[in-house]
Amino acid sequence: MMLAGLVTGAAQAADMPLKAPPRGAAPVYSDWNGFYAFGFGGYSWGKIKPDDFNVGDIFLFEGGHNPKPKGGVFGFGGGYNYQYGSWVGGLEIDYGFSNEKDDQTFFFSGGCPDSQMVQKAAQRANLSCDSDTSVGLNSKIEALGSARLRAGYLFTPNLLAYGTGGLAWGRANVSVNVCEGGDCFTLLNSKTNVFGWVAGGGLEYKLFEHVRVRGEYLHYDFGSTSFAFQPILTINNKVTDDVARGALIWSFN
Repeated sequence: MMLAGLVTGAAQAADMPLKAPPRGAAPVYSDWNGFYAFGFGGYSWGKIKPDDFNVGDIFLFEGGHNPKPKGGVFGFGGGYNYQYGSWVGGLEIDYGFSNEKDDQTFFFSGGCPDSQMVQKAAQRANLSCDSDTSVGLNSKIEALGSARLRAGYLFTPNLLAYGTGGLAWGRANVSVNVCEGGDCFTLLNSKTNVFGWVAGGGLEYKLFEHVRVRGEYLHYDFGSTSFAFQPILTINNKVTDDVARGALIWSFN
């Protein structure tokens, strides 16, 4: 009897359906596709270096240096992302206003600098050049813009690390002013558009469904550009700029 019961129990157990092993949790998916717009702000530091001379060689005793404008930047932009698994690529354009400045002043006792160009300009401005005189070198980078490709990898569903590069545009201004007493005049002035390339990278994090934040670094290189100080002369300058900025992004998807 006992043996028969054991055989019957074993047979019933064999007929019971087997339970499937529990499935793992479904993978978390984060959608980065679509258009977006953003506003940004940050800090930038640039260089404007003449090709054929150094400002420090001309104003050595005054501690002169090639212009190094620094200041805040802010602006806006937009772009489009395409996601393939954990990879995200796309195109982005932006425009920024820059407050980068570098102002240098050089003092000359007893009159204007010993320069025929300065002396002639002083005569046109009705300056006597017989008292203490100062020369101001004022440099600015006023605007920056770019059109860039981006490619990155999602290390988590909400964290993107990316690199970026493309075409760049900027606007720079350099002027030289001469002052005697309370009278000043502009000796040279050039506002110039510069073109080149930009590259950098950053991290972007999705806070909510449509809201992301970003921190990034960009390096702009505009090569050598002619600054026309009409009608006197043209000076070629190499212009570069470095930008560290953060952005708040709104996604339309």
